[in-house]
Amino acid sequence: YIVPRVVKDYCLEKPAHRFQQGGRDAYSFTLDLGTMSGLLPERVDEHVVKDANRRLTPSHAKNIQRYMIKEPNWILGALLLGIDPEAVEFEAYKDNNGHTSKEFGELRILSSLKHTMKIFDGQHRRRAIQDALDELRNAPEQSAHLDQLLGCSIPVLLYVESDIRALKQMFVDASQTKPIERNTVTRFDERDAFNVAAMWLSQNSNLFGGRVEMERTTVPPAGKALVAINQLAAMLKTLDVGYKGRVSRERNDEIMLDMEGLYYRCLEWADDFLPSAREEYDNLLAGETDDSDIPTMRMETLAFNPVVIRIFAGCYHEWVKDRQDWKPLAKFLRQSVLKPGLGTDQGSLLVDAGVVLPGGTMPVPRAQEVAKAIQFIVNRACETELGVVTDNNLQSTLSLAEAKL
Repeated sequence: YIVPRVVKDYCLEKPAHRFQQGGRDAYSFTLDLGTMSGLLPERVDEHVVKDANRRLTPSHAKNIQRYMIKEPNWILGALLLGIDPEAVEFEAYKDNNGHTSKEFGELRILSSLKHTMKIFDGQHRRRAIQDALDELRNAPEQSAHLDQLLGCSIPVLLYVESDIRALKQMFVDASQTKPIERNTVTRFDERDAFNVAAMWLSQNSNLFGGRVEMERTTVPPAGKALVAINQLAAMLKTLDVGYKGRVSRERNDEIMLDMEGLYYRCLEWADDFLPSAREEYDNLLAGETDDSDIPTMRMETLAFNPVVIRIFAGCYHEWVKDRQDWKPLAKFLRQSVLKPGLGTDQGSLLVDAGVVLPGGTMPVPRAQEVAKAIQFIVNRACETELGVVTDNNLQSTLSLAEAKL
């Protein structure tokens, strides 16, 4: 009697690495993007909450799609999938001596049970890959790009787990990652024009060179730096597009094509305007104030506060977009009082602007107060330049403040 051989239909047969994680069997392997579309054909839909996933955010998937098409050196993390134990077979490899490997072998997934696979982390990547391929397929002139993309692969981690509650918990557990700090993003992300400019300025500016904190997102109280690198990037963005300005991807790409122009604008603000606008910066450049004095000086003048320096960047932007000569603005700021702890009647520019509370020693960093302060300072400087505010009134205010210092 001959037992007929059972022929099984597999939707996937791949060399894989088998390992244990959290008491579960798991497999790691790669899938080229074309094969993945065949293996996971169902379109991730924003109107359906998947059993083991959150609702899809189409804009996030669209951003990944654009990134994959635009960047030739794109990178995506692994898809995390769960699968029913009955759907998986694994045949371990044997070496030349007949010893069976515990880790490496042939992974097979039964076609009849492939529907048990569920993405519990990576649905936005899955949707983006599908839409990127569809976009290129609909553009005949992009056939070479399509072929290149189809030849790429994405890593997959397949966990032998079919319980939906367990997969939900795995999704939460897998998402407990530490966000990348803003200073690290600024240092590493060279696709953002203002990150690149901040790194350049930290090395080439006389004022900021050697005075930028790289390892923290803020300057510690005893730190000798003026700003942190991520704060500097935010200042340069304010300088170029305004405090509430937004930079689209298209606009960022345009700026990236003329980085020399951005460098020039940033350097003029840092090494010409700021030293002209405040004696504190001028003294740093002249060596009359040592870097070791900065922590103490930070308690004596708000000119060394990063929020205030960003306000100066916003004022510079608002001023030069209507005028070429920033010297009147610098002259006005140079004559202004930035001593902390002053009241409403003591000539403090920042108290009058509403960004420092009467008697306060720190600016209020809320966006609304900062935006109003920028406009207040620019208006006051403009009035002073045009003589709307009389010289006698301005001088009396300054004299009163100086007398109380």
